[in-house]
Formats: sequence, structure tokens, C-alpha cells
Amino acid sequence: MVFVIYYCSMYLFRFANIILTKAFYIIRTRKNEAEWATDYLKNIEKHFSGRLDDFTFKKVVNSYAIYNPMMCDAFMQLHGRNTNRKERERLVHYFICSSLFDNFCDRKELTQEQLYQISFQQQSFAATTFDESMFLNSHLFLREYVKDKNGYDEVSHKLFNAQQASVKQFTKSISDEEIQAITFAKGGYAVELCHFYFDDEASEAEKQCWYRIGSIIQLTNDLFDIYKDLHDGSETLPVRMRDAYAFHQFFLQLIDGIKKEIGSLKISQRQRENFTVSIMGICAFGLIALQQLQALQGNNNQLPDFKTLPRKALIVDMEKPTNLWQWIRFVYHHSKSSSLHPAIV
Repeated sequence: MVFVIYYCSMYLFRFANIILTKAFYIIRTRKNEAEWATDYLKNIEKHFSGRLDDFTFKKVVNSYAIYNPMMCDAFMQLHGRNTNRKERERLVHYFICSSLFDNFCDRKELTQEQLYQISFQQQSFAATTFDESMFLNSHLFLREYVKDKNGYDEVSHKLFNAQQASVKQFTKSISDEEIQAITFAKGGYAVELCHFYFDDEASEAEKQCWYRIGSIIQLTNDLFDIYKDLHDGSETLPVRMRDAYAFHQFFLQLIDGIKKEIGSLKISQRQRENFTVSIMGICAFGLIALQQLQALQGNNNQLPDFKTLPRKALIVDMEKPTNLWQWIRFVYHHSKSSSLHPAIV
């Protein structure tokens, strides 16, 4: 019995060490990658003799700087390494494309026909602005590298269709089922697209992990953006949420789904542990948002009307020490499974 207790204690210590090591790695790497991406992006701007607006520039840099160490390095570690510099350059171009495409849609700068042309019929599209030239350059840069162009085009079309369908989220008549399908497809295909940019080919199980975590990320973004979406008139699942406890159970089902996909990966036990911690680190942000909503609901049967709440009540501040501690706790709790811990008999 003493040996079992000692062995389990050492195992839990090692497991906790994985979480803390990854957390410090992400914090340290994020700063360095933000500095590198800033210089790299400025050089691209210089080549086209123009500048992105400050909001878009920061969005590209900040998205890349957190996405690479938290997500991409985790997937590449399944292949025994971190992302290399060429792959990181491609990721900056990916965020140039995604950020500018969002601008084209949100700011209504391009019609649906023009959006399709700039995405799939570049020979029919004549760029007239700096942003359009930047998008075309990055889009063609990425597609030229991709080895599986048929697979890439298939996922790109699915993502485009999901992005176009998201316009329906500004209509009150849209059903919850439609919102869920759009949310999962938009986030899932956007993230799945990334695996094409790496030198190592992804297995089918890895592709499923890319898609599933993308869907969770999109839903988490919606949880963090309740106040904004509410006032913009965007119908999301979190905006329509009435019972935070029921939504928490729904979110846990999504986590269980990706855990099963991780279980199907043909990797070593150590790789599985590390990858699970990384993925649960992403899922934990949604759990923190839901914990805050559960506190708002308390013992009541449903949440208060979001429209009656101040912005502070709906904003999730990840710099709060309590939220950082909850993040560690959630990562640890949801990373545990029978495959990660020794059985006590």
C-alpha cells in the first residue's frame, strides 16, 4: 500500500509538472513569437508598400502568437518536434487570410461573388486595395505550398460555405440546430485547414482532433463574446443560453468527444499525456466562462436576462489570479482518465 501511494503521488507530481511546464512555455514563447511575427508582418507590408489597420495588424500577431505554442506545437509534438520556422511563416499568412476575410465580410467590403472569386477564382479577381493584394498574396503563397491540393480545396470550400451561412445568425428565426451546425463547421474547418501547412502529414485521427478542437474554440469564442454578440444582434448558442448548468453538460460532451479521438491516436503514452494536457488547456477556457455563468445563475432555474446585466458580468478576465488557478485546476481534472493514471487496487 505504501508503494502504491508513493507511486501515485510521484505520478500526480509528474502530471502536474507537465501542466505547469506547458503553461510557462506558452507564456514565454508567446512573447517571443509576437515580436518575431511583428517584424515578419512589417516586411510583408513593406513589400506591398502599405499598412494594415492597427486592429487587423494586432489581430494577426496576437492570434498567431498564442495559436502556435498552444495548438500547433502540441500537434507537431505528436511527430516528435515543435513547429519549424517555415511552418510558422505559413501560419502568419494563414492569419493574414483569416483576419482579412473577416474584414471583407464584417465591413461588407466585398460582395458574395467577389468573396468567392478572391477565394477560388483569383484569375477573375483584380485587387484594387492594399488589403485585397495582401490577401491574394498570402492565399496563393499557402496554396502553392500545400501538397494535397484536392483535400485542401475541399476543406476550403466547406469553410467558405460555413462562413457564408453565418450570415443567417443575424436573423431571429434561425433555429438552435442551424446555429450549432454553423458554429461547429466554421470553427472546425477553419482549424482543420491548418494541418495542410505542416511538413508532416496528419493521420485521419489527427484531422478529427483538428476539427473537433476548432469547433470547441469557436464555441468558446462565442462564450467570451456574449456581450458583444448580444449588442451586435448575432444569434449564438451562448447568447440563447438559458441554463448554464445544462450548457456545461453539453460542453463536457464535446470534451469527451475529443478525448475519444485522442485515444485513437497511434502515439506513445508520454505523447498522449502531453497532447491531452495541451488540448484540455484550450478546452479549459470555455469551462471558466461557463463557471462564471453558473455563478450568475446560482440556484435559480435559469440565467438572468443577459440584456439586464452590465458588461463586467459577461466579460471573462483571464488575467485574474482566480481564473488562472481555475484554468490549472480544470486542465488537471479533465486531463485525468484511466489511461493516464495507474489503477489503485
